[in-house]
Amino acid sequence: MTLINKKKIYKILSKEKEVLEYLSDNPDIISKNIVFFNKIFSLKSSKDNIISFENIRINSLIKENNFLKQKLIEIIKLAKDYKKIQDKLSKFSHQIILINDINSLIKYTEDFIRKEFLSIEANFYFIKFNRFFDLNKKYFLYDKKVVSLIKYVFLKKRSILATKNIIEKYSIEKFVKSTKQLVLCPLGVSKPSGIIFINYKSEMEEVDLQFDLLNLLSETISYSLEEYTQNNE
Repeated sequence: MTLINKKKIYKILSKEKEVLEYLSDNPDIISKNIVFFNKIFSLKSSKDNIISFENIRINSLIKENNFLKQKLIEIIKLAKDYKKIQDKLSKFSHQIILINDINSLIKYTEDFIRKEFLSIEANFYFIKFNRFFDLNKKYFLYDKKVVSLIKYVFLKKRSILATKNIIEKYSIEKFVKSTKQLVLCPLGVSKPSGIIFINYKSEMEEVDLQFDLLNLLSETISYSLEEYTQNNE
């Protein structure tokens, strides 16, 4: 490709967006015309303000480096936070196995979440089993749609975000708080036993980490409930 002077470039591609799109579609034009484009960057520039591709690349690398440093700081902080969460859940699991009353067990769990995880509001509901016959009736939902939802979430084997379709399909609008960020956490080990409706009090940040946390939380509670039922059969 022969060199095209500056005036012709701006005549053919008059708008910045078109220039960027053209260069994006034809990346080889830059590599084949480095000298020319360096001249363009240097036009009408003072000696102290000359821009070159080398300058651009160096500045780009500096920005990338600063970005990576910041992300590394964030990752280290998240790792520390994650370790703290694991320690809390470990302590929780050791404490909860000492409780031999189902209502006290659920209350202890609710108090633990309220104290240790300030950004979420948790509501527990269970499928009515003989082994839960002493549990306060407020924790049971007799709506067939909700029972179907409990089974659906259990089969996912992980916490899931309640999408608009899920909310409408299972008629769970009443569980969505003002933030409109409802997460569904399965309860149960070998079979579904219940669900936790998690409402975030503010915008979810670091979504992957939040779901890892909720998965750990629901698994810990599930195994604690399983331990309780086995000890009280």
